[in-house]
Order: sequence, then C-alpha cells, then structure tokens
Amino acid sequence: MLKQVPHRRQRYSTAVIAFLSSLLLLMSGCGGSSSSDSDREPLSGLFGALPISGVSYRQGDAPWRTTGELGQFHYTGDETLTFALGDLTLGSTSGAKALTVANLSPAATPAETPAMINTLVLLQTLDADGSLHNGIQITPRIRERVSEQAGSLTLDQPTPDFNAALQSVVDDLESAGAFSDTDSRARRLTTPDDAEENFQRAVSPRRLVETNGGQLSGFQADENTWQFLGIPYAKPPLGELRWRPPVDPEPWSGIRHAVAWSDQAAQNTALERFGEGGMSEDSLYLNVTAPKNADGLPVMVWFHGGGFTALTSNTKPFNNPQAVASKGVVQVSVNHRLGPFGYIAHPELSAESGYNGSGNYGQMDLIAALEWVRDNIEAFGGDPGNVTIFGESGGGRKVLSLMASPRAAGLFHRAISQSGTLYPDTRTLAAAEAVGSQLQTELDASSLAEMRQKSWQEVAAAAATLAPYTNIDNHYLPYAERVAFESGNQNDVPFMFSINANDTPDPTNTAIEVFPWMAPLCSANHYATYFTHQPAGWKARGVEAYHAAELAYVFNMPESVITHYLLGLVIDPATGNSLVIDDLNGNGVSGSQGDPADILASAGFDQTDQAVIDRMLTIWTNFAKTGDPSIEGDIDYPLYDAASESYVEIGANSEAKTGLGSVLSD
Repeated sequence: MLKQVPHRRQRYSTAVIAFLSSLLLLMSGCGGSSSSDSDREPLSGLFGALPISGVSYRQGDAPWRTTGELGQFHYTGDETLTFALGDLTLGSTSGAKALTVANLSPAATPAETPAMINTLVLLQTLDADGSLHNGIQITPRIRERVSEQAGSLTLDQPTPDFNAALQSVVDDLESAGAFSDTDSRARRLTTPDDAEENFQRAVSPRRLVETNGGQLSGFQADENTWQFLGIPYAKPPLGELRWRPPVDPEPWSGIRHAVAWSDQAAQNTALERFGEGGMSEDSLYLNVTAPKNADGLPVMVWFHGGGFTALTSNTKPFNNPQAVASKGVVQVSVNHRLGPFGYIAHPELSAESGYNGSGNYGQMDLIAALEWVRDNIEAFGGDPGNVTIFGESGGGRKVLSLMASPRAAGLFHRAISQSGTLYPDTRTLAAAEAVGSQLQTELDASSLAEMRQKSWQEVAAAAATLAPYTNIDNHYLPYAERVAFESGNQNDVPFMFSINANDTPDPTNTAIEVFPWMAPLCSANHYATYFTHQPAGWKARGVEAYHAAELAYVFNMPESVITHYLLGLVIDPATGNSLVIDDLNGNGVSGSQGDPADILASAGFDQTDQAVIDRMLTIWTNFAKTGDPSIEGDIDYPLYDAASESYVEIGANSEAKTGLGSVLSD
C-alpha cells in the first residue's frame, strides 16, 4: 500500500540506551581517551540509534575527532559534547553512554523539530553505501563536501529549503562517485517521513537474535510483536550472478540492524511508490514479524502478487503486526527476482547452467528463502516443521508452482493460493529461450556477457512487452507443473484456495476447471473459500469483491484499498471501468484523481468489516496451525472435492455451500 506518515511521536526510547550500551563491550581496544591529561576517568559512548561513523565531535575546546566504526566517541565528565560534519554543526549535548540525534535537539522540545528531522534526512541520505542495516558511514569525502556547503545547509530552516540545498551536495557527491550502493540510479534524498520512521524503529525496544548469517537486531513493531526488516537470504544477484540460481549470502560481522526496508525487486520504476524501500537488483531479502512470546509457533511465508513481473512484499499491510502474527503465527514476507531478472531463459544460460536449462530464478529464490526459514526461523520463535506458504494472484501462482517442484520438497507443510492460476501447460524450455533471445535483441547485445553488463533499468525497459514465467528447465521443473500432479510427484500438502466474486478470468477459470481436476490427484485435504464481502460504501455502489479485495481483510489493513484503487482493480459494474470517487473532503481533488483520504472514505468500512477481518485471520491461521481452517462454534469447513465442490462463502457472515464451479460460471 502507499506509504503512511507515522502517528507515534517520541524523542527517544530509554530502551535504546540499554541496547547501545551493550555494544560498548565490542569497543575494547578501539580509540583512546580524548583527554589524556585529564584527571577524570575517560568514558566511551555510542552515537546514533544506528551506529553513525565519521561524524566529527569534540568536548569543550579539545581537538576534533570522528566517531568510530560503531559510532564510538570518548568523553570525560559531563562537559558539553559538540557533533558536526566539518563546519556544519549538528548540535551539542552533555556526554552520555548512548546519544542519538534527538539528544541534539533543545532539551525542552517535546517532539521532533525541523532541525532534528533535517538532521535525520541529512545523515540517512549521505550514508556511503545506502544501507542502514550496517549503520551510517560518513566518509571523509562526504564530510568535506558537506563542510564546504555548510553555509547553505541551515538545519533549522523549513525542510523543503533544506532539501534543495542538500540535493546540490548529493548531486556533487554522486558525480564524484562517493556512494557505493547497489542501486545504479542517482542517489535520492531520504524523505522526512522515511527518515523519521527509520529513526523511530531504531530507538524502539530492540530484540537480538542469532542467525546462521550473524547477529540480527530487530525492533518493537507494537507492544506484542518484534519485527525484523531486510534480512538477506541470498547473495545480491549482481554482475555474473545475474541469471544464475541464488547463492548463499555472506555472513556478516557484528550486528545487522534489521530496522530499515531493503530494496524492492527491479521492475518498472513507476510501481516503486506502492512499496517501501528503494528499488534495485539487490533485492533478495525477507522480513519477519513474530509475537514477543513466540516459541515453536506455526510459520506463514507470504509471496506477493503482481504476476511474475511486478510489486513487492515490502508493504506495511504485508508486514502488519496486527495481522496473522496477532493470532499466534510467525510471519515471513519474501522479495525475489521478477520479470526478466527472475524468469528469463536463454540458450547461453542453458549451456552454462550445468543442468541444460535456464530461467525460473525467481522461483529458486523462493526456495532459498524457504531454506533460510528452515535453518533460522526457530531463533524467532517459529517451528520449521510447520510452515505454510501463501500468496495472492501472482503469489498464489507461485504457491501452485512450488507445489509442483521437487526442489521445494519438505520445505513447506501447507499451502494457500489466493486467486492463483495453474495454466494447462507450462512453457517449454525452447519457448522460454526464445523469449530470452528476444530480450537480447531488444537490448542490442551481442552476447550474454554484454546482456549482463546492461543496467537493470535497461533490462526492465527492454522486457516491457515480454511475458516471462515458469518453464520446464530440467532443474526447478523437470516436467510440466500439471504433469507433477498427474504423476503423483507433487508436494502433497493440505491446500486451501480462495477466489473472489468478481475476480479476474485466469484465477476464476482455474477454480472452475483446474482445482476439481487437481483435488482427486492429492491425498491431503483441500478446502475452498469464496470471498464476496465488500465494505458498505462500495457495496452500495454495486462493487463486488474484486481481484485482491480479500487482502484488506487477511492483512487487517483497510487502507489497502487505496492501492487497489490506484492499481485499477476496483470496478464499477455499471461501466466496467474504475469506480468514480468524488471529492469527499472538499480539498478540490477527487478520489478518482488519487486522493487517498477520499478513496478510503468512499469504501465506508465499519464494525461489520472488523468482524470479517477477525474471521478471515482466524480461518487463515487455523489452517496454518492445524491444516483445518474451521472455527469452532462458528464455521465447520467442508472438504473440497471434485464431486461436491464444497466451499465456504465469506460475506458479512460465513456459510458452507456446494457447487462452487457453477456459482463462478454464472
């Protein structure tokens, strides 16, 4: 969904002091006293809710020094400390073992000031490698350039004016090659909202876990939940790793701060606004949301929609702590390679693969993510022996494909496909290679090596008219997906599918034609859900449950409908086009022009929707816990089979019925 301005306001959490103070144990032998001739005992502190290295500081009239790799600084007594980037003073405060940007604001200020927000924007924007997961690094070159422009960077000026001055600094540093992030686009300013959200996550209570990659520090998403963002499950698929199966990630030293979003997968940049974080090929990361008391809980792993080409799991709905995690489940959301990066085959790729095939890299990414879950989720309170994969639209299609892949065997134990599609025939390797050859032509590249040298933006643009998806690659899929079921080689696990009343043709046809064929080929129980509910405002306008409508309920996020509307999913039955939404708040901008407040208001969510949300969450998580979605005392789910096609309809109430195919065919 669209980014939202955080509602919580705080200067800093005392919990961050305890967390950062614990890092002082790592500082043995680092630096020295800033006042060797002082009679007072030298003390060490850490600057930044995330470690900030390369910031100038001094105490009193002592010589300037710079904070160390972990944000270390040294001080004596309570004499005032001043922090700066060269000639740009960030602020002053009394020495303490843990200091953040909030300490540099006036002590009497009850909330964030323009100076504090501008300082957060400055430091996060200028991070040398563009990744907050390892803290913020201010290099000498960056510090010197800021110092040269200190006269125009007035921290207490209005943020738009400050940003204009900062943009000039960033442009100069970009031209000088001062940044090392993996996004090949020019460095952009961190927005004030993002800067504040990153800070608030960093200063919240923190949770440290040990993974097979190293120590990971998450944050308090709400009073009952820990969250960890941007966890690497594979090496960045850059350079020679483009169009190759995922490779295990490099372990890291020290603590990785899982408080910032990773990049969304490379795709059409116009879609970046629908998710959080940046966008690049360096996108093989996942997010974990876990109840604080988690211990051996079921795990639900989410695959986002957008076909095989678009969108992201980096959204607030898909990581909502008030969704499945609130029902006693550890949730994982996964990002993976999309479009031409995830699903292109090519004759040269097949020749170099070692298995005489290519493509399906995005699906292999999902397997790598599930392997990471198997090896690490216990540290977050999850049970690696009870993993449910679920996804919507393209995500539901990915679930069905994983059910057919022998490479995914044993990595999941239940599956949910929401508006997913299983095509009658899987693309052949030769057909997939032809698409890759067409991409080469569009790129005007003479070889695979030259294709790998193209920027991700060039590849994404060249593939705009292509349609990459899974193929029989002799590795991930040694045979067609339907053949896997027909031959009894599928991953036969309890399965639930859902379909919406006004869904799109492909998933509707799958529910009519494929699932009745598929159920008798499986020994595990199957269940079906028919979602017909809409909020009162849209229901009164005749809007039926459109493709993706159930997501607002499964993820307990009514605001999701804003994104659904902007993606053109909310259809007016009278016209067959997007629903027209008027200017409801009198600001002169109609909802049809993209005003989020009007879009949400027009839907008219009420207490009935809250009841539907709770029912959906309970059904989904009961299935993850036991393999049976029934709710004791409310709804007894019938088994789905080809003869009866039994299902549960979820509207304002829920009811078990038969004959789903006939209902969908009407």
